[in-house]
Amino acid sequence: MSQTTSRNDGRTVIDLGADERYELLAAERRRTALEVLAERGTPVELDDLATAVAAREGGETPAATDRLAVSLHHVHLPRMADLGVLDYDPGDNRVVTVRALGVRSD
Repeated sequence: MSQTTSRNDGRTVIDLGADERYELLAAERRRTALEVLAERGTPVELDDLATAVAAREGGETPAATDRLAVSLHHVHLPRMADLGVLDYDPGDNRVVTVRALGVRSD
């Protein structure tokens, strides 16, 4: 189970166990989305995130970006939110917060 800790600098860090880290990083699309979010900060609109991820995956057509946005919305962002890595508001289609990742030894 993930643990959240607050740092003196005001950052919140989520410490994931080995199984949670594996689940988070097993999907290439989640790794790419995390890279984009780390570069941009938050909040990030779903459409902007989908466009950036599509560009890195080589599928920059509008149809590919739309399919990717659906995949992020229904699969990847909710799973990352369940792990505590980010806060995703599906009503506004916006990633609100991304937490720093720490490593916990299990």
